[in-house]
Amino acid sequence: MRLTIASNLKEIDRHRHHGPVIAVLECPNVNLMKTGVRVLDDFPCVNIPSNARDCQYQTLGWQIVAAKIGMQRCAASSQWLNERISLSRYAHVPLGNFELDWLIHTADIFFSRALRDQQQVLWISDNGIPDLGGTTELESCFADEVNQPVLAYPGAYRKVAAELKLHHLAVNALLKSNQVNEMEGGALFGLDMDLNPGAHDINEMCCVDEAASCAPAFRVLKQLIQRCLADAVTSGNVFADALLQHLYRWICSPQSKLHDPAVHRMLHKVMQKVFALLLAEFRKLGATIIFANFSKVIIDTGKSDLSAAKAYCDSLLRTLQTRDLFEWIELEPLQFWHSLLFMDQYNYGGIQAKVHGGSPDSTSKPNNEGVHDESQVDIVSSWNIAENLPKATQDHFILVVSEFMYIPWKYAQEQEVIRASMRNGNSCTPSIAAATAETIESHVTEYIREQISSYFTDKLLRIVRDTILHWKGMSKSISDQHISYGDRQPVGNIHTADPALEFIKNVCAVLALDQHVQHNVLIMRKNLLKYVHVREFAPEAEFQNPSMSFTLPNVICSYCNDCRDIDLCRDRALLAQEWRCAVPQCGQPYDRGVMENALLQIVRQRERLYHLQDLVCHKCNQVKAAHLAEHCACAGSFRCKEGVSEFWNKMQGTLFVLIQSDHQNQTHQHKEKLMIWEVVIIHHDLKPFVMGRVLMNLRSLFDDREFA
Repeated sequence: MRLTIASNLKEIDRHRHHGPVIAVLECPNVNLMKTGVRVLDDFPCVNIPSNARDCQYQTLGWQIVAAKIGMQRCAASSQWLNERISLSRYAHVPLGNFELDWLIHTADIFFSRALRDQQQVLWISDNGIPDLGGTTELESCFADEVNQPVLAYPGAYRKVAAELKLHHLAVNALLKSNQVNEMEGGALFGLDMDLNPGAHDINEMCCVDEAASCAPAFRVLKQLIQRCLADAVTSGNVFADALLQHLYRWICSPQSKLHDPAVHRMLHKVMQKVFALLLAEFRKLGATIIFANFSKVIIDTGKSDLSAAKAYCDSLLRTLQTRDLFEWIELEPLQFWHSLLFMDQYNYGGIQAKVHGGSPDSTSKPNNEGVHDESQVDIVSSWNIAENLPKATQDHFILVVSEFMYIPWKYAQEQEVIRASMRNGNSCTPSIAAATAETIESHVTEYIREQISSYFTDKLLRIVRDTILHWKGMSKSISDQHISYGDRQPVGNIHTADPALEFIKNVCAVLALDQHVQHNVLIMRKNLLKYVHVREFAPEAEFQNPSMSFTLPNVICSYCNDCRDIDLCRDRALLAQEWRCAVPQCGQPYDRGVMENALLQIVRQRERLYHLQDLVCHKCNQVKAAHLAEHCACAGSFRCKEGVSEFWNKMQGTLFVLIQSDHQNQTHQHKEKLMIWEVVIIHHDLKPFVMGRVLMNLRSLFDDREFA
C-alpha cells in the first residue's frame, strides 16, 4: 500500500509543470505515515482530523470495510480542501499552518493581531497559564472555580412544556457588556475603562482587581467579535459564523495560546447577568421556568393544547428578539412535552409531543372516540436514581412513574373531548373558556388523588410484598454473596440493605413532586413504611439522592469540536465505559489525557482554596479582618468558611470518578494512583475519621502493599 502511494507521488512529482501539488493526509499518526512514505517529505502536507471509529475493523472481512471508508474519505477530501483554502484566504494564514483545531487557532491569530494593533503585549503560553510577568501563580491561588449556573425547579407540570435551545449567549453578553455595566452602576469592570481607557496609569491598575486589569483585553475582544459579526451578517461568511458559535469554547479552552482566566471569568460574569435578566423576562411574559442553564431553557407554557403552546412560544420568542439587551440571542424550540415530571436534569420523565413538519400531530387534537392510541404516545423515562435500585424493582419503578404521568393526562384528554362535544361548535367567550379549563384542572387533581388512594396504593403494596418475599428467598440461598444493586453502586450509598425500603423511598419521592397531591402521597408513604416496619420520620426513611455529581466543564471533541459539560458520576454513557462524543454522527473517543489533566487542575484548585479560605465568625458570619484577633468584635469564635465535611463531599465525587475510570482503563492506573495519593498527602491534616474513610476506599481499589 505504501509502495503504491510512493510510486504515485513520484509520478506526480515528474509532472510538476501541470500545477502545484499538495498531499492531504487523514490518519491517526501523521508522523508514522511520513516515516513509512519518505516521498511525502518532498510535498507540502495538510492534515485532516481523523475519526477513531475509522480504525475499528472486524477480524474477518476488514478489507471491504476499510476500502469503503477509504473511498468515502477520499471523496470528501476535495470538499474539505476547498473549504480549507477559503479559510486560508479569509484568515490570511498559509494553508499548511493551520492546527487540527482550526477554530481555536484562527481565533488566536485574530486576537493576537487585534492586540498588536492596540499596542498590547501578548501573553502567549502553551500550558494555558498566561505569561503575565511572574504574577500568575499568585493570581491563580485565589481564583474561584467558574461553574455554569444550573436552575432546577422540581415539580409535576401537567400543561405543555417547551424545551428551548439557547444560542449565542456569550456573543450577546460580550456585545452588550456596556449596557450590563451601566445597569450595575459601573461596578462590573471596576473602573470606567471603556469610557476613559487612558485615564488610569499602570500604578493605579496594580491596586485594583483583575476586572480592571483585563478590561483593555476585554475591550479588544469585543471589537474583534464585532468585526466577525459584521462579516457573518453582511457577507454571510461561514467561518466568521463558526467563530461566533465557538466563542465561549475558545475563551475557556486552556489549549488556546492566548487563554486568560481573568478574561474568562469576566465574560462568565457578564453571561450570568444577561442570563438572569433573560429568565426574568421569561417570567414577565408569563412563562414558568422549569430548568435553565447556559445551553437550554425548559418552560411551562401554561397551555393545555399543543398548538396553543406553539403559538405562545412563537410569540414569546418574537417579543424577546425586540429587546435590545437580547438582540443576538437565538432561542430554538427543540421539543414539547404534554406532561413533564421533573426532579433535575438527570431525573425526569414525560409524555413527549410528536411534531411533524412543524405542526402538531393528532395526539394534541381530541378525536371523536375520546381515547388516544397508546402507540402514538411516547413516554420518556430518564431516572438516574432508579439505577441504584435492584434490577427486580427498576422495572416496577419505571412503570409506576410512567402510569403516574400517563393516567392523569389521558383523563384530561377525555375531559377535553367531552367539553368539545358539549359545545357542539358554538363559540364561547374567553372568560367561559378559562373557567372551563380551571374546572377540568380541578377534576384532574381530584382524579389523581383518588387514583393514589386506590390504584397506586394497592399496586405499590403488592410490589413491596413481592419484593420482600423475593429477597427473603434469595437471602436464604445466597446469604454469603453480595447483592448487586444495578450496574453500579456509588461510594457512600446508604441504606441499600433493604430493597423494599429503597423502592418505597424513591417512588414516593418522585410522586411527591406533584404539589397538588403531596398530602395523599405522604399518607400512602406512611402505609408503605408501616408494611416494612419502618417509622415515618425515622432517619432511614428519609430520601437522599444516592447519586453524586461531579461535572467536568467544557469537554471538547477533537473531531467535531462539540463542547459540553459532562457529569462524570451520572452520565450513562460514561458509566457504560463509553467515553465518546455524544453527537450521533461523530462518536469520537474523548482525549482521556486532557480530561484527566482538567480533573487534576480542579483537585489542585479546590485544595488551594480550602487552605486559603477565609475565617468567619460563628455568631455574625462576618469575615475575619484582623490578623491577630482570637475573637470577633461580637465575642464570637472563628471557624473556616468551608468545613471539613463539605470539602470531603467534593473530594468524594472525585474519588468515585477515579475509581470508575480505573476499572475502565488500566493504562491510566498509575497516573490516577498518583492523583489520589496527591489528595491524601495534601490533606494529611484532616480529621482521623475522614482520612480513615479515604484509606478504606483506596484499599478497596489498590493493593495494601502500596500503603506501606
